[in-house]
Amino acid sequence: MAIAVTPFTALCGFLPVARIAEYLRSTPEFAALIPTIARDNFLARAASSGSAAQISSEVKDLLKELFSALMNAEKSLFTVQLDKLVARYRGGGAKDAECPITDLVLRLNNQFPEDIGVFCPFVLNYVQLRPGEAIFLGAGEPHAYVTGGWRHRLSSLS
Repeated sequence: MAIAVTPFTALCGFLPVARIAEYLRSTPEFAALIPTIARDNFLARAASSGSAAQISSEVKDLLKELFSALMNAEKSLFTVQLDKLVARYRGGGAKDAECPITDLVLRLNNQFPEDIGVFCPFVLNYVQLRPGEAIFLGAGEPHAYVTGGWRHRLSSLS
């Protein structure tokens, strides 16, 4: 659990599968970082998974494969794609599906140039907390601090 002590932003946990699939279809720079077979398998399974709150273990495995491929993309590949994405966004070429994260991607790129993490808004939830608000992530959930102050809190459940 993290409790915001100042305004706080982070990337926490995976976006809904349908949203990630939408980004794969709308954002060629992101899609280019995922091997074709992993991308096609994810898109096919995402289309058939519907909007269920719980995702199947097969979809979880595909999500892990996709995230691993993204985070392990060769620097020579992702820097080229990142440059294309940033140029497109700065030139006003963001597609409708990308508009919710365009400013975040540009801000991350300014803070962390040439970092693969700039692509994380295409797969992770962006959360904004006010002081006193908190988030909880289960073990193994991907997350990344973006801005603000927070305090980590452990509690035991008895």
